[in-house]
Amino acid sequence: MTQLRLPNLDLPRALHPAAGVTQPIIWVRRLCVVREFARGEEYVVRDVSLRRGLNIVWTPPRDTGGGNELFQAGMSGHTAGKTTFCRLIRYALGEHGLSNERTRRRIRDKFPAGWLLAEVIVDGDEWAVARPFGIGAHSFCRRGAPFDALFDGDARHDYQDFLDAIAGAAVNCLPSRRFPTTDQPIRWEHILPWLSRDQECRFTDFLEWRHSSSESDAPALSVDERQFVVRAVLGLISDAERAEQLANAQRLVQRKEAVRRAPLLEHQALVDHQRLSELFPETPEPTSTELFTAATRDALREQRRTLDGQLAALTASSGVEALRASLERAIEEETNAKRDVEDAELRLKAEQGALAALSEPSEAASLLSSLPPARGYCNQPMSLARDRTCPLASTLPSDLAAKRSERVVNGEMERLRTLVQALDVSLAQARGVLGERIAQRSTAARAEMVARTELEQKRGRLLEERAGVVHLDKQLDNAEWAESTARNERETIETLTVAIDASYVVQEQLRAQNSMRLSHLASTFDYVVRAILGDEVTATVTAAGRSLALTVEHNGERESAAIATVKLLAFDLAALTESVQGRGSFPRFLLHDGPREADLSLDIYERLFLFGQHLEGCFSGEPSFQYIITTTTKPPQALLSAPWHVLTLAGVPSEQRLLRCDL
Repeated sequence: MTQLRLPNLDLPRALHPAAGVTQPIIWVRRLCVVREFARGEEYVVRDVSLRRGLNIVWTPPRDTGGGNELFQAGMSGHTAGKTTFCRLIRYALGEHGLSNERTRRRIRDKFPAGWLLAEVIVDGDEWAVARPFGIGAHSFCRRGAPFDALFDGDARHDYQDFLDAIAGAAVNCLPSRRFPTTDQPIRWEHILPWLSRDQECRFTDFLEWRHSSSESDAPALSVDERQFVVRAVLGLISDAERAEQLANAQRLVQRKEAVRRAPLLEHQALVDHQRLSELFPETPEPTSTELFTAATRDALREQRRTLDGQLAALTASSGVEALRASLERAIEEETNAKRDVEDAELRLKAEQGALAALSEPSEAASLLSSLPPARGYCNQPMSLARDRTCPLASTLPSDLAAKRSERVVNGEMERLRTLVQALDVSLAQARGVLGERIAQRSTAARAEMVARTELEQKRGRLLEERAGVVHLDKQLDNAEWAESTARNERETIETLTVAIDASYVVQEQLRAQNSMRLSHLASTFDYVVRAILGDEVTATVTAAGRSLALTVEHNGERESAAIATVKLLAFDLAALTESVQGRGSFPRFLLHDGPREADLSLDIYERLFLFGQHLEGCFSGEPSFQYIITTTTKPPQALLSAPWHVLTLAGVPSEQRLLRCDL
């Protein structure tokens, strides 16, 4: 495939910064580590000034005097603090993690009261930022002043104000600011990882920005979401396309759910129909669902009516109500007989007491007075009862005071003996009647229980059968619902498939409107790759659906670890260059931590630095970008001086390490 190159990006390789692009959207002007938050040079551990344009941090290897032997020192260019320097920049710009846990613990042990101070320019506004190393203190910021003003203690603002300013500058300018699949907003912490890749990702994939071992706590994004961030920042997507993607993502979810549910519902309907057809063999085959459902429902209704009639007839013909009435009468008669026995027993006891009192005159008065009146007797004096001709006066207990003579007492005793004998016979008769009533009640209860048990058994069988019919009716409803819902799901699948296919066409049309921007990006990417690998290669950026793909060709497509690294670095630089030329919304801030990977040759690696210098040369004044690169490999000699070379570090001695100590 031959890349179409735009004229202004071919020889003589002239880049043209946009007139309105005068400075980076975000850039770091100064970085300072202090051992405690106090003014004074004695508290400063490291103070680094950075610039707009190319900034090189170099850790040269140990000079062995031309020879190389086993067991010679080899740590000079390593563990000097390059990655820590990058992490400090990221920390100043809002990343949550200062470093991985082990390094963070060692830094806090050495600098328990340490702080990171930074001057950051955001959309032309100066911000002073202070972030602690230790736990407990809170980050803060100040707008419109260098960080020396932070020590004044007044006019401090919450650190979130600084992050809001960055978000306003870096995110609000995006043509699309919400993810299509979740409708969640793009935030600054989604963009920062791309601008400052983890070295641990090894520069192998242009969409791999953070490695788990770095413990950066950056938001986890899917590949599609990272693709969307890149396209949004580069201006390759619009809100219309994003809205269409969101709607289509929802359709895809709905179709997936319908595809899952439809066969399950169809199977449920088939099983229910087959089960019902076995119970109603006279109904049509289950394949004729409408006829089967109607015929089965009629059969179930007929069964239900029959069972309801049988239940009503069973209750009417059981005789249980008549037996219950007989039982209630027997219970009432038994109750009356019990009351008669109690009355007889009480009367007998009273007369026996009177007889005993007459037999013992000295105790008669107290004995008779202690006895309660017999049932049906009043408490009126006997003389008054006789004067008023009370019919019961002759049968009341004797008035002992009126019968003091022996004759009267003997006569009265004889009368009482006769009365007691008569009452004893009457009590025996009452008890006999009670026994008969108890037997009658027991017989009636047994008959009622047998009849009721038989009724409940028959009724229970009918109710169980009726419940089975009701269950079958519900099963038929379920089968009908499952079949109807499955049919609707199939129709939904067809409708959604048509809508999804149409949405893809719409998305392609919307992407076609951005084809010129993609052509510019592809041409700039080709320009950067040729600048690094040579003019004989061709590179391009292609859009397949919602994804971007990078290719490098030279007599066919080339793939290797070195080519993968070059593609990644060139893509970042192309995004930076596009923004310099006024296209896209890349913040024009880029940080590469030790990007020499795989078998990347020295001459190719040096061209990264040369490209940064070349990009600077396109400006008549200060560059409108900031590119920071750390390296162990020696940069081109011409760049190992001011203003590009901003910091030299070494792994030994400890004083030359970034934090001037061994961690």
